[in-house]
Amino acid sequence: MEVLRRGYKFALNIGIYDTNEREHKKIRLLNAFCLTWAICICFFMILDPFFSQSLDRSIVLHLFSFVTIVSVYGLQKHKKYITARVLFIVTLIVVTFIFANFIEPSRMMENFYFVYPLVALILIDNKKITISIMIFCWLLYYVPYKLIPGIYPIEIFNPLLLLSAFVGCYVILNYSQSLNLKNEKKLEKAYQELEDKKKNELAHLQLKSLKAQMNPHFMFNALNSIQSLILKEDKHAAYVYLTKFASLIRENLNMSEKSFVHFEEELSLLKKYLELEKLRFKNDFKYQIKGIENIGDIKIPSMIIQPFVENSIKHGLLHKIEGIKELTVSFSKGEVFKCEIIDNGVGLEKSKEINKLNNKEKSFSTSAIYERLSLLKEFYKTDIGFVYEEALEGVKVVIRIPYTI
Repeated sequence: MEVLRRGYKFALNIGIYDTNEREHKKIRLLNAFCLTWAICICFFMILDPFFSQSLDRSIVLHLFSFVTIVSVYGLQKHKKYITARVLFIVTLIVVTFIFANFIEPSRMMENFYFVYPLVALILIDNKKITISIMIFCWLLYYVPYKLIPGIYPIEIFNPLLLLSAFVGCYVILNYSQSLNLKNEKKLEKAYQELEDKKKNELAHLQLKSLKAQMNPHFMFNALNSIQSLILKEDKHAAYVYLTKFASLIRENLNMSEKSFVHFEEELSLLKKYLELEKLRFKNDFKYQIKGIENIGDIKIPSMIIQPFVENSIKHGLLHKIEGIKELTVSFSKGEVFKCEIIDNGVGLEKSKEINKLNNKEKSFSTSAIYERLSLLKEFYKTDIGFVYEEALEGVKVVIRIPYTI
């Protein structure tokens, strides 16, 4: 029983590759037709010796049908789907013609001509082919009756009524099929929209998760700076730092549930962070922010810029021994929002060497931001991301992120 089930499944799926679901249905349907036809032929061949008066001609015809079935399966396997369908229907018509006019003229098998145009409509989308098959069937039904008196045992409709019957059946099924196709497309579109919505919701949750991880990371680094000031017994600086830090945390918490924030809000957060770093480095640190007057009232993803500024300070400027530590943050707006951060620190290669000596792995914030920007890129289908470049002195990072108005 299991062998039969597997054989049936194999025969049903011959010719199915990377086509759409609608084509899958047609391929399986034609395979099912051929399989049913083959089983019926075997059954008829068993009964022919008892009922058929033209056994030899019947056997020849059955062999012709078997050759056609094998050919149809072969064409399906080699992706010749239209050819397979036309061959199947034309063979049915030819077999019906031979049986109706020469082998079993009294069985009224010519009535099957009404069915074949409808089968063609189900299997073939090309209207020229299906209409040609309909006209061909009508001619085979009517012409023998007109040319060969007495070939049919009863009177049939006049040609106009007969043609009307063919056309009527064809139009009704064609209209029904068009409605089904339209409904299928609507359903497919609805499923696609639902799938996109699920993907968007998943991306949104992943972004929120990453942001939730980044906030504690930033707080931890800020508390380390306060701890450093306390250990240096710089109580006044530690107090001022702690006050500004509390203000920064309050502002950060207000933005924590927002996926997008106004640029002014993100800028305010960035300024407070740089003020904290200024308190830590004192006169050894200078920073400037450029291009804010040209940005306008836009919204950008929150907590994207600050981690890059933090990396520039932590991995570049912190290791700079001689001279003033300088940082420039520039903003511009085009198809995407762009931020350039330039420091005069030790540079990428030197920073990697220092981190390697200190057994430090890649910055968490960099990894989190990379993953977050990748999600945003997939979410908005826009050219966004970041790239590090060697500057004349230090490092330049260019960040491209989406924005809304």
